[in-house]
Amino acid sequence: MTLIEHLDELRSRIIKVGIVFVLAAVVAWFFRVDIFKLLLEPAQGQLQGKLYVTSVAEQFVSDMKLALYVAFVVTIPVLLYQLWAFVAPAVGDLGRVFTYILITLASSLFVAGIVFGYVFVVPVGVQFLLSWAPDRYDTIITPTNYMAFVTRFLLACGIVFELPAATYVAAKLELIDASLLKRYRKHAIVVNTIVAAAITPSPDPFSMLLLAVPLIGMYELSILIARYVNPTTEVTAHELAREDEVGDRDDEDPAEDEAGEPETDGFEDADDHPENGHERDL
Repeated sequence: MTLIEHLDELRSRIIKVGIVFVLAAVVAWFFRVDIFKLLLEPAQGQLQGKLYVTSVAEQFVSDMKLALYVAFVVTIPVLLYQLWAFVAPAVGDLGRVFTYILITLASSLFVAGIVFGYVFVVPVGVQFLLSWAPDRYDTIITPTNYMAFVTRFLLACGIVFELPAATYVAAKLELIDASLLKRYRKHAIVVNTIVAAAITPSPDPFSMLLLAVPLIGMYELSILIARYVNPTTEVTAHELAREDEVGDRDDEDPAEDEAGEPETDGFEDADDHPENGHERDL
């Protein structure tokens, strides 16, 4: 395909994703009240079901952002499919079954990350932060601040849960294996902590830890996935190590043989020409 044909294909796939996104946003707009109440649940009544606005259009803009956020989450499977369909020819023919497995795995993990964040991470973080020093601070939370905190935190959890899907693709392409991930486990813990600090919407260390723990857990799950995709990698590594040891031993044997050759050759010469030795004695 020429460059123009690639650009034309990319344009058509972007249009498809855009159509799905717009339709999802329109549907989400009609359920904006339910979405608003759902995102207030992690506060568990501390905000009394309401948020304070400080500008004329803030409440309308907040509802628009909620609809767009839900549309983005719903569009993720379509976005992943169109993206993979565009780059798949460049990485070879891996089969239609692999494509379906990849899209299903990535979409399921993204949704699982959002659900995990909504059920476990966000409630703990929101309640902890809202309960901090109530005798010194009066809590007045605006939709811009609260919704941005919750939606970005949920989005970060969804992205964190995509690590096993990325590992599955890399292992399938034989770019990584379980032994490589194990070797750099300590480095990964440090990197994951830094990434958690970078993608958390709040600068406090408590929120960072809430996201760093699942991220490290996803790395450990990625090791298991890599071992499942390439089950013979570690066995092959052990076999290669044994072959190297055997090869080293074989290399040592000829030296020993060479050291013993002179005496043997002397006896052979004496046996092969006994008459020469007898003549010399005479």
